[in-house]
Amino acid sequence: MLNLTYYQSLFNENNTESRCRKILDEVSPVSKRLIERFVENIGLTIGDEYVIRSYDETLSTTYYDARNPTYAEQKRNSNIGRKYWVGIYRNVDGKEYNLLTLEFNGIARNIFIHTEHKFVLFWAWIKNNKMDQVLATIPSTYTLSAGKMEKEIIEKERFISFVKGCIKQRKRPPVQVGLSQSLEGQMDDNVVVDKLVEAWGQLVNFRKYVDTNIDLSRKAYEALMVLAEARYIKETHLLGRDYKVELSALEDYKDGKRQAFHIYDGEQLVTKGSLSYLEYHDKNSPFPTIMVPLEGHNHIFTSSKEIIGANTQEWWITKVFSTQSLNNQEVMSKAMQLLKEHQIQVKDNTYYVGSYHNETQSFVEEREIVKKNFINAALLFAHASQKIELPTNEEESSKGNESEPVFEGMEPNFHFQEIYQQIEDSQFTFSKEIIRDLHLNLTALDDKHFVLLSGISGTGKTQLCRLYANAVYGLDYESENPYFTIIPVRPDWTDASALFGYYSSFEKRYVKTEFLNVILNALKEREKPHFILLDEMNLARVEYYLSDYLSAVESRKEIPLHQDEAVTDVPKKLMIPPNVYILGTINVDETTHSISDKVLDRAFVMMLSDVDFDAYWERMDQELKTTIHKEFNMLIKLHGLLIDCELHFGYRTMGEMVQKLYANAQLPEEYQMDPMDALDRVISEKILTKIRGDERISEMLAKLEHWLKQNLEKTTISLTFIKRMQEELEFYGATQFWR
Repeated sequence: MLNLTYYQSLFNENNTESRCRKILDEVSPVSKRLIERFVENIGLTIGDEYVIRSYDETLSTTYYDARNPTYAEQKRNSNIGRKYWVGIYRNVDGKEYNLLTLEFNGIARNIFIHTEHKFVLFWAWIKNNKMDQVLATIPSTYTLSAGKMEKEIIEKERFISFVKGCIKQRKRPPVQVGLSQSLEGQMDDNVVVDKLVEAWGQLVNFRKYVDTNIDLSRKAYEALMVLAEARYIKETHLLGRDYKVELSALEDYKDGKRQAFHIYDGEQLVTKGSLSYLEYHDKNSPFPTIMVPLEGHNHIFTSSKEIIGANTQEWWITKVFSTQSLNNQEVMSKAMQLLKEHQIQVKDNTYYVGSYHNETQSFVEEREIVKKNFINAALLFAHASQKIELPTNEEESSKGNESEPVFEGMEPNFHFQEIYQQIEDSQFTFSKEIIRDLHLNLTALDDKHFVLLSGISGTGKTQLCRLYANAVYGLDYESENPYFTIIPVRPDWTDASALFGYYSSFEKRYVKTEFLNVILNALKEREKPHFILLDEMNLARVEYYLSDYLSAVESRKEIPLHQDEAVTDVPKKLMIPPNVYILGTINVDETTHSISDKVLDRAFVMMLSDVDFDAYWERMDQELKTTIHKEFNMLIKLHGLLIDCELHFGYRTMGEMVQKLYANAQLPEEYQMDPMDALDRVISEKILTKIRGDERISEMLAKLEHWLKQNLEKTTISLTFIKRMQEELEFYGATQFWR
């Protein structure tokens, strides 16, 4: 007999450590036993295809963190442990989909027996006009809800408008369909199992729609992967000229893959872009999608679901132009004519890229030809809409870079709520306090925007700057933002010419820099904020190369640049406009310079040294979490030993260690390292290499030695390094990893 009232009292426990421990000890075993009985009743076999997942890992990690003085305060007000769930999942090509979940939710004070799916599934049904049919499969006594911890109940009658509202507002909550009842009183175990079996039967037709959508999306994404694997494109011929094409390797990108490409006219770079192959686009499409942006502006955006069906399907793509400064009808006419001239078939405002044979899962044409059609079409669209200028065979190739790109439709928005939500929805982990502080530091002053971000390496300083700048323009992290420029600082920067360029009396011209180009563009587009990130800015002495900028911003005076009347592309004097936002990242080690008071007085300085590995872990892939959760928890404890000496590590280091540990686990068994040997390797390769100091790290080294002996249980590579550093510290009074 389940005492539901008692369960609710456990969820109400204020002490996070105690609450998580009690849920693990008392709620978890009972819930798992109920799910196992349910699985046995419906005849499912747990194995490769069907698996049981639960909330245990999150609870366990939080429990140990709450016991750690380093994280105890942070976990004090956590809601983790105020619910418990265990569910059945189906594995389809390495991705897991929920079939049915039993959830005891102390916040909602309810028991839920439901199936939960990503919002994108319901979005797809809206786009396919299937939502009414799907809703008809859900019994009238069942509820629809949305959200993670706190669930919003949505009446079936308003569910379609709710989904459409989420699409418009860019909200993507998970959606649950199932039964619920109050978490109070008592309930017989058999009743719970019977309700699970009943829900399984009642939702059978709903699952058919889910399976159909999964199958369609899988096939459509596989078609994209066929295209992605085409690598042998070396050149193309456009407007009477031959261009060299350089394709980069495929890389992971959001929910899919991305492949960068560069177009050269001889040795001159004409433009660069990428092909993105996405399982879905979080903002604009719930279907597998291919995108082809050039220089920050997207020119092709289409779904591969159009070519999934019976036999062979032709891939015709509809093109729309929405420039603000040109006649879009004329641009369309010019673009379609250009496609015809380059042997790409056209019908009105649609164009043909290739045909896909569904039975063989291959393109009728060579896949390199189809891929080149995408690249060529994007280049011609950019040329027709004056985003880039491709030289013709009568023109000198140098003209290809003379025209400045025009970025249409990008409007800034400094509303904090929307900026915060955009960053919160990303794959990165930053607290509301950090995001809010950066926002206030950048926007509090009307005429000066200068923020320095300091902290240990790998805490996401550069990523935060990019996230914020992109969020202002409504872009996700991976999108190209023409109003955000990263400039790596060089150690040889000794004066203002590093930023503002200089007049060459020998060449009789002004040598411009990337920094100066941004300032000049900001003067032309004063309504648009222009963000500049000076990366690792204290590799050189900041007051040397930044002095002219600081003085100009403070005094509102112009910076003299040159006196040559013949120079027309750079003004003689330069005023720094108030729509320039300067950010700088700072690392503190023996290779960098200290920051002078002159600079500090004129900047807001933020420290980014704290990391939230719980939130980071929550965002990781479920299979990875299942595979290496033990090693991750051990790294968390090791991290805690390093904090007092400020030798701890950030997200980058943790991410790289986790990926190596997971990659080892994916090797054939006969080639794998023992998990603890692999852990020893990453500790010695990624953590110990940064250890250095004097007698103040003596206690920390002793703790590391004890931890290694206790957890790795034998002489290890890491332990050997620690002992050597201890000996050097005792003999010399200082030590470091490197000899």
